[in-house]
Formats: sequence, structure tokens, C-alpha cells
Amino acid sequence: MKKLIPVLVVILSVCNSYAIMAQGFSGPSVRKVVIDPGHGGHDPGALSPDRKLREKDINLSVAKHLGAEINKKYPGIEVLYTRTKDVAVDLDRRGMLATEEDADLFISIHVNSAKKATSTPVGPETWVFGGDRSRRKDDSYNVVLKENEVIKFEENYKAKYEGFDPDNPQSMIVFNFQKDAIMRQSRILGTCIQQSLRQGPLRGNQKDRGMKEGGFVVLAYCSMPAVLVEMGFLNSSADRKILSTENGRRNIARQLMIGFEEYLESYGQNGIAAVQTDMPETQYRVQILSSREALPASNETLKAFPGTQLVICNDQIYKYKYTLGNFSNREEAQQYCNNLRKSDFPDAFVIAVKDGKLVPAN
Repeated sequence: MKKLIPVLVVILSVCNSYAIMAQGFSGPSVRKVVIDPGHGGHDPGALSPDRKLREKDINLSVAKHLGAEINKKYPGIEVLYTRTKDVAVDLDRRGMLATEEDADLFISIHVNSAKKATSTPVGPETWVFGGDRSRRKDDSYNVVLKENEVIKFEENYKAKYEGFDPDNPQSMIVFNFQKDAIMRQSRILGTCIQQSLRQGPLRGNQKDRGMKEGGFVVLAYCSMPAVLVEMGFLNSSADRKILSTENGRRNIARQLMIGFEEYLESYGQNGIAAVQTDMPETQYRVQILSSREALPASNETLKAFPGTQLVICNDQIYKYKYTLGNFSNREEAQQYCNNLRKSDFPDAFVIAVKDGKLVPAN
């Protein structure tokens, strides 16, 4: 246990700062995104069967395309990269960079590989931090082990990550600390991205590989919603055909962008159209739930809170917004929101409504 102390100190320090940040967490208003092109430098990542196509190069290309898409459509969102060229970046440093920069989202981009080559399309899978996958009967934990093995490329890694063995899944328990609120946001982001990738050039076979949880070290140091994307498989000739071209990588980045936008739209936080000044007075409410379909009257939350009001946003995926309270100024709404977070709705946040429509909560 003594060997775990250095790692625990680092983790608890991050967790403590994260807990302080979470006190003011009011939904995913995104102003800064960190994109992490996995691997780099002396660590090539996965390799094609002929060893000519390197994962690190694909990751960097897709990351830059994604960043360019975000910059073009959302100039108010700052995009940062953990690397912009072929250099090695330590796993802990990638996540810590996002935390130090007070980023709102962290997206780590990777390419998968398996022991057996195949000619069939395999497709994407998306990961968030959490869960002990070591006892699963499928091969999902192999992905975690493979990505965490990057630690071995770092100088003096045994001292730096003392107590953590990338080959031993049980040692990952020291990283299982993240708060529920951020975890829920990560799952929503991961689901949006996975669903979008499944509609793109790397949609894979009929069975969706899905959004999964695993103990990735690169995500363990993030104090914001964070996902790790495995875009496809280099040992699949069908996937590799797309991953090997710049046009294919650009199209994958576009699908990542769609998933990113679906995440934003699910909360009505970014890209909301301005309203006319002659409309009725803005009212502030606290959003407690959102859903794709209208909830039945028998829903437990609606029954427990009969004063719940509904705002419908037809242009959004999660178009049914359920709210509590009705205030003429944001300060009162925020105070009410803070009370709700302490009890039934830890993810509650303030929204603004004008003429029955969602508007920016400025």
C-alpha cells in the first residue's frame, strides 16, 4: 500500500480541485476544448500489418481536422492540443494539461487494433473513465491495457507511477475517483460521439461496439467531461482503407464534430440563435431533465415535482427540457439551482426562456 501513496496524492489533489470546480458546475457550457492526438514520438501506437501506417500520424491528422471544424463554426470556443507535431507526451501530462487550462471538454483520439487481421469493417468504439473491466469475458479490457502500456515509453515510469502496473488491472483501483456529475456528462458526450461515428465512413459492422467504461490513465487526470475515441481498426483492411487517406480522416473528423455538436445541442448551451428584443420578458428556470421523447405523466420525477414545466426545442436531439422554478432574474434562479444540486438534481443548471423558447442565459 505504501507504494500507492505517491499516485494517490496526485489523484486526490486532482480530485480535490475537481470537487471545487464541480460546486459551480452548471451544465456543459463549452468555451475551451482540449483535443489529444494519442501516442507520438517514439511511441507509434498501433501499426498496420505492413507496419507502414502508424496510428500516431492518423490521430494527429484527425485531431487537426476536428480542431479546424470547431474553430470555423464556433470561433468563441478555444481549441487546444496536447501535441501539434510528432512528439511524445506523457499520459498524465495530457489530462493534467486540460485540467490546468480549465478546459470544458477533453477528447482523446486513437485507432484500435486486434491480434487477428480481418477484411471486414470493425468500426469505432468510445470510452469514458470508470468501471473495472478486468473480469469481462470479452476483449474490451485489452484496449485499456494496450493504451495504458504507453507508460512504458516514458522515462523512469516505475518511479513516476509507483504502485501502478499497466499490466495489472487490479492496480487501476487507485484511479477510480471521478465524481458522478462529470461522469454522467462524459457518458453523454461519449454516446453522442459514438452514435455519430456509426453514421460515418467507419460505421463498422451491424453490431455497435458501443460506448464503454475503462480505467484509462489519460482520462484519470481530467477534471472535466472526457472521452477516448477508438475510430476504427488498423488490422481491418476495410477500416484501414479509410484511415489511410486524408479525405477519410477529414470525414471522420466531421463525424466527431457532429457528435460534439449533438452534445452541445442536448443542453441548449452553444449556438443558440438570438431572439428579437420585442419579445416578452426573459424568465429564468432550472433545468433538471432532458429527453428525446416526452416523459409519461407516470414518471417518478414528474410525480414527485408536480410544478415541473416543459420547454420543447424541436431543433435539438434532447428536445424535451423539464424545468423547475420561474424567476425574473438569474441570481434568484441560480440560488434555487444550487439548492436543487445539493439534493435531488446534482446536474441542474439555469436556463432562460422567452416566449416559451430557449434563449441564451446571459
